[in-house]
Amino acid sequence: MQYVSPLLQALRLQRYARQIRHRLRAWGLLAWVSQVPEGDFFQCALNAINILKESDQEIGDYLEFGVSRGTSYACVYHALRQTGVNDARLIGFDSFEGFPKEAAYQGWEPGGSASTLTATTRYLRKKGVPPHAMNFVKGWYKDSLTLETKARLSLSKTSLVMIDCDLYASSRDALSFCAPLLADKAVIFFDDWGWRADLGEIGQKEAFEEFLAEFPEFSAEPLPSYLAQARVFLVTRGGPRPKAKRAAMLSAALLCASIV
Repeated sequence: MQYVSPLLQALRLQRYARQIRHRLRAWGLLAWVSQVPEGDFFQCALNAINILKESDQEIGDYLEFGVSRGTSYACVYHALRQTGVNDARLIGFDSFEGFPKEAAYQGWEPGGSASTLTATTRYLRKKGVPPHAMNFVKGWYKDSLTLETKARLSLSKTSLVMIDCDLYASSRDALSFCAPLLADKAVIFFDDWGWRADLGEIGQKEAFEEFLAEFPEFSAEPLPSYLAQARVFLVTRGGPRPKAKRAAMLSAALLCASIV
């Protein structure tokens, strides 16, 4: 086996070998290693839900952008049930084909993190998520994050959002899709905030900055996270704020988030 990689490299077949591994893993035929620390994320989700419950508002839907195999999806399902929230729907948006080709220009490998819908469903069943709680929208975001999708799913209010789609453009599109749906208080999880920010490259940090600038009715307060590269924010809907004050609030929130 020690000679396989050099041989593939010599034959310039490494890219094809990676693609084959991605497909086998997507089908559940190779071992899957979750990038989400299950226990820590579950506790983080519990904390987020309890904070929202303290505001005496009804908990709206949970929207997840970037489901992959479904670890965070399962955690939120069980966190909602443990806190007595039984009416909130869970809805996941994913291509179920991994990263698109353009991901290569943002530091991610096309096809990476792929999981077929069948493999994801099988995994979630093993995690104790019943079929009626599995609601998925399959497709690239340019095709699925539409007004038609909102109408078809009767989306009106979301209180919990997981942005786990890694790419700047995908994160930006997911946030814009959620903007009119966010409850007066909502929690947004960013799973891939630090991977690009640590390299000084564009990513989820910039997508969130643009979101807050575009929708000044929202303010953001950092919450404890579950992973060094992740960020969690309590987002509050209020009246428009003066531009200078809004910029100061954004800078403060992002600074605090960098040290949470």
